[in-house]
Amino acid sequence: MSTFSKIRGFFSRHKNKFIVSGALLVGSVYLTKYAQQRLKEWQEKETTEFIERNRKLNHFESIARTSNQTIANLSGALYEVISKHFNTGDIVENIKKNPEAKVELWNKLKISVFSKTATIIYSTVMLMVTLKIQLSIIGGYLYRDPNSMSIELQEKYLSLCQKFLDNSINKIVKLVEKEMEKLLQGIELTKRLKLSDLEAIFWSLQTSLASHDQSPIENFKNYIINDVESTSGTHEKLLLETADLLESDEVKSITTHCVNRSFILLGDQLAEFYNANASMDSSIGDGFQNPFNEAKPLAKLIPILNGLLSKQSFPYLLVQNLSLNDKLSTLSANIYESYL
Repeated sequence: MSTFSKIRGFFSRHKNKFIVSGALLVGSVYLTKYAQQRLKEWQEKETTEFIERNRKLNHFESIARTSNQTIANLSGALYEVISKHFNTGDIVENIKKNPEAKVELWNKLKISVFSKTATIIYSTVMLMVTLKIQLSIIGGYLYRDPNSMSIELQEKYLSLCQKFLDNSINKIVKLVEKEMEKLLQGIELTKRLKLSDLEAIFWSLQTSLASHDQSPIENFKNYIINDVESTSGTHEKLLLETADLLESDEVKSITTHCVNRSFILLGDQLAEFYNANASMDSSIGDGFQNPFNEAKPLAKLIPILNGLLSKQSFPYLLVQNLSLNDKLSTLSANIYESYL
């Protein structure tokens, strides 16, 4: 038998094996190319999504920085407006000039200092929440379509915060002052108060305001959007969207949380005064003085609280603290994402 015959016989006997092997080889090559193509498409998709995520992140972080810078600028104007209503400096001067009326003036100073503190907290939180909402909405619009909102429209929309400073602060001042007067009228200047007593006073105010028919949080929308006329269809849409958010349970809950945290921050600042005094007392005594057991006359606490406000150390710290609040940041991010 010739060699050619042997080879032909070999291929004839194993024909099916060669057909299957060939099919497998062709299939393997096809699957490899298909897998490579799919991998390439997946990599391109992942790269595109990665670039898009980073673009969104950078844009949102820019909005957050703008928001924090804006509230930092507006907080100074806010503090000036509130200080005009509660001119504690004039009361202090009158105490020096009119010693015969010092008790009456000290009681007036008591109401003014406590009311001023609470007004700063509520107003700053409301201003911060409003700006976060507004800038997140603007950011979402502009990311989706850079030409969707003119500079003039943005300024018109953001002027809500200026209207809040011009009109609504006065309402909050009167409300807080009236409720605070009820809480403090029975507390004598000589009464010794612990830190927990001060915290209880502010907590009682929060409880009172929460159930009031003019509650700043429950009526958030009315304090921000009140008698505002729309100048265009887009402007009207922005106002309606903002109003819906301000009336939502989520925003009210976050605003309440921020107010609570702000009063806790105030307590931490006052605790430093109690701690300092406890340290001095323990240095001349035999034992350790627990600052939480320390009690000071109200007349000594009023200048301390007024000093925190007059030097703007607390208002500045409050703005910084709110700028880093996780719940506010999450709210801002969720609103931004909903407009993309």
